[in-house]
Amino acid sequence: MSDEEKQLPIITMVEKQKRGKHRYNIFINDEYAFSVHEDIMIKHRLLKGETIDPEQMLTILRDEERNKAYTKALGMIGRRPHSSSEVKRKLKEHGFEQPIIQWTIDTLEQQNYINDEDFAKMWMEHRIYTQRKGRNLVRQELQQKGIHKELVQGAMQTIDPDEELEGALKVARTKWKQTSGEMIDKKRKTAAFLMRRGYTGSVVSKVLTQLGGSSNDEEYEEFADSFDY
Repeated sequence: MSDEEKQLPIITMVEKQKRGKHRYNIFINDEYAFSVHEDIMIKHRLLKGETIDPEQMLTILRDEERNKAYTKALGMIGRRPHSSSEVKRKLKEHGFEQPIIQWTIDTLEQQNYINDEDFAKMWMEHRIYTQRKGRNLVRQELQQKGIHKELVQGAMQTIDPDEELEGALKVARTKWKQTSGEMIDKKRKTAAFLMRRGYTGSVVSKVLTQLGGSSNDEEYEEFADSFDY
């Protein structure tokens, strides 16, 4: 073989990794060059004897990085639903560059594996109807997860007020029974408990009225009014 032929970028060996599932080591001119997933190997026909030019090499490495990011993201949303912002943040933490991250997000959204509108509604329903949290807390959580303000507002508008109130009553009754002291003390402590769970002032006032009955006590009226925001 001439010196010129020896310099040609030729795949001289394709070796299946022992520990890496569906991964292969690619050797060029008898030296290890890189490793790829089986899908990338097939897509780019990385077979022994094939040549690779520099431009093709960049494309292969880009597609391999995309495959890694996509697989990582699928693992995340497979364990539990994620917002697009959460996936972006976690991919960045794993060292992926912005173009790769954006390609992954776009692909997952096209495949409907990521849908922030559905995520917001799902999160709202679980937190309010199952875990009995209030809308103020849920709104804050969705904003922290990077959900767009309009989508958050849309999810809030689908809340059933009667179910939200019933959930607040259930957790409040338990707190009420566990709380000692005068009536006003029970109301204050129960109200503070509900506010920490994210219930609005109007919901808290309705719950306290049902649990403690109506009251003409000026101190209580002023206290209840303070929750209207």
